[in-house]
Amino acid sequence: MEKQSAQDRERIQKLNEGYSPIHAFLKPEKVIQLMMLGSTIHLVVAKFLQNEAGAKLQNSLLVTSVAIFVGFWVSYRTRVANNGTWGSPLQPIATFVPDFNVVYLMYLPTLFSLIFAREVTIVNLVMSFNCTDLPVAMKLPVQAIFVLLNDEYQQNRTKNLKAIFINWVFASLIERIGQLRSFDRVDSNLFSICLTNVLFLLNRSSLHFQILHNVLKGFMVAISVNYLLSFITRKLNQYLRSVILLTSFIVVFPLTILCSFEVEGQNPAGWLFRYILSDSTRVKIIVGWLGCLLLLVPNIMIFQSKFSLDTSRKLWHFIILVLVVPPLHQDPEFVKIALAGTIVLFLSVEYLRYLKLAPFGEFFDSKLRSFADFRDDRGPIIISYIYLIIGIATPILINGSLVGVISLGVGDSLASIVGYRWGRHRWPGTSKTLEGTLAFITATSSCSLALKNFNNSFQDLSNAKLIMTCILSGILEGNSVLNDNILVPAFMLIVREGLK
Repeated sequence: MEKQSAQDRERIQKLNEGYSPIHAFLKPEKVIQLMMLGSTIHLVVAKFLQNEAGAKLQNSLLVTSVAIFVGFWVSYRTRVANNGTWGSPLQPIATFVPDFNVVYLMYLPTLFSLIFAREVTIVNLVMSFNCTDLPVAMKLPVQAIFVLLNDEYQQNRTKNLKAIFINWVFASLIERIGQLRSFDRVDSNLFSICLTNVLFLLNRSSLHFQILHNVLKGFMVAISVNYLLSFITRKLNQYLRSVILLTSFIVVFPLTILCSFEVEGQNPAGWLFRYILSDSTRVKIIVGWLGCLLLLVPNIMIFQSKFSLDTSRKLWHFIILVLVVPPLHQDPEFVKIALAGTIVLFLSVEYLRYLKLAPFGEFFDSKLRSFADFRDDRGPIIISYIYLIIGIATPILINGSLVGVISLGVGDSLASIVGYRWGRHRWPGTSKTLEGTLAFITATSSCSLALKNFNNSFQDLSNAKLIMTCILSGILEGNSVLNDNILVPAFMLIVREGLK
């Protein structure tokens, strides 16, 4: 390792002397984000934690949150104290400060759990501590202590302790696959918490959840088998190795699903076929989806060069709006089943593209790379379309809400286009514009009100509260740096539940 020069050390020392982590968290854009999050926390607490059990949970959440923040602070102070010692180079202490998005890592899983699955609220909050840079031998026991100290949930202690370990495994694998470039540490832990909930913590009887759970499990088993096969076949010809891995995936994936569960006592594949054909509405929806995709996808590919990258990417958002809203009104359960399967389908496409498995991998790579932006180019994983389907599907799968479709299919698309073309006034500390935010608020408010009046959506919200939901979401979208496809639909759903 090259020895640090005295000039560099002196320069960094001066930077460190004038640095305060408090000031970093008090920048205008961060203050605005904290205000938005604080207002929604107040709404949710006031609505969902008013009885005696709620008060106990509130106290547990408060104590656990403080303990987690103290843990992050101790980690920061330890790194500062050891900075430049034992012959190591002196580093700017600004690099030791936890990412601001850790706030979202705590906020999103905790509030989602509080609203929709209260029994896993504490453990979801605790798992956010996995994001710290403490050694594994320290952060896993600390998380275990957080769980064990919550007497209110001691009947779930064993399961929660297992969840902590499973979450760590998922986060470590995602960080390794994405090389901390496609997914940073916050993204990796956010996804690991989602996987831990769907595959282990939650047990829901709804058909679409069972399908998501088992299809996702089949995908995980298939890529695990392929991971082992990749070592066995590493000395083979590249094409032969690719064929073996693809064949394994095609066989193991559906076979695991077929062996995992039954639907109404039937084979899931046979049941799905009969389920679709048993209702003419479902057949029409399938035909409509296939027709739209066969018509639109080739045309977008052909005329893509005539649009900017941003515009061509946002066209997919509008297309999903058209494909989801009418069918959801006609047959909600069928659309939920389709979205549950589509999430794993997109993961499968990305897996084939990532490994470039013949004969599809190179084709997927060339087509998907043509729509990639700077975030997709940072690492080996193309994340945008995966984030998009998760952001749109999650609110629908949880409670049938269209906030994901509205915020991404209309709001985020127009905000991006208007901000790029006509934006002149920027939010402090960000590259996003006030014009884009105004476009987001106007578009989402108009679309939400139209769906309320003509599609019987949002009947549990007044017009004023519906517009307020769009305003708060627009302000957060304009100031945050966490991926909009994940943050905005999730935040909008939380606000909706708090206001209804």
